[in-house]
Amino acid sequence: MRIPRTTMEQWAVLQAVVESGGFAQAAERLNRSQSSVSYAVSRLQERLGVALFEIEGRKARLTPAGRSLLAEANPLIDDLTRLEDRARSLGSEESQVRLRVDSIFPRQRLFGALQVFAEHHPHVEVALRESVRVPEPDRASDDFDLAISLWQPGRADQHPLIDIPMLAVADPGHPLVQRAGGAITPATLARHLRVAISGDGAVMASEGLSPSDGRTWDVNSLEAGVEAVLSGLCWGWLPEHLVVAHLAARRLVELDLVSGSRRVIPLALSWADETRAGKAARALGRLLLDGPDQVRLA
Repeated sequence: MRIPRTTMEQWAVLQAVVESGGFAQAAERLNRSQSSVSYAVSRLQERLGVALFEIEGRKARLTPAGRSLLAEANPLIDDLTRLEDRARSLGSEESQVRLRVDSIFPRQRLFGALQVFAEHHPHVEVALRESVRVPEPDRASDDFDLAISLWQPGRADQHPLIDIPMLAVADPGHPLVQRAGGAITPATLARHLRVAISGDGAVMASEGLSPSDGRTWDVNSLEAGVEAVLSGLCWGWLPEHLVVAHLAARRLVELDLVSGSRRVIPLALSWADETRAGKAARALGRLLLDGPDQVRLA
């Protein structure tokens, strides 16, 4: 194996000389003496056996060979700088945060928090896993650091996060909208096809959102649920943030139910072990709890 005769420090000094516009300026930028800067470049030329600079009056300019070689070295210098930054970060915070998220959590808020987190913790990987109806995570499974899941009353280790308004909606041409009479009873609802997001039956029933019987279509995403209701073939309980534009455009309408057409599903945030959570996991948790606009990260 060949050992490089030049060092990355020498190439970085050359880069600084070119970017700063001279040896004196590079010395000031690097907080080094001008003689040490000149020596590093001289040693680099000597070991390469190629002239990197040519003198024109009082100025030193890169030779064609110097320009070509520095262009190839620049990405290597940048890669090494990022590697060193990552090494320093690993000494102060974890390298990965595993985040489980219930898909009903608004994605604009989720990705807003992740964007701010990435800006302040660029060397920490977020392993994101989105699922439909995330129950209270099993801490014994050791497959998450943070989780956004259904709130469980009485759980002291959960932090209330957000209430998701759920609306009973249907297409304007649906029989439940076109019918005459007063508010719709559970018995009437049960005679019409309802779309259910995979696994939401128990949640809806426990919240009083769904009749105990009746036909259902079971789909595995919120987006599929919205499309099913827009088709006019069924009605459903859908998150307000996903249907508000359709309601405004009269593509969907709220149903007039005896029990009310609006309910909420509460979500909470929890750490796998809050007492032992790392710096990055705590920072991401604050962003998710308070919103990226309300948190200032160091």
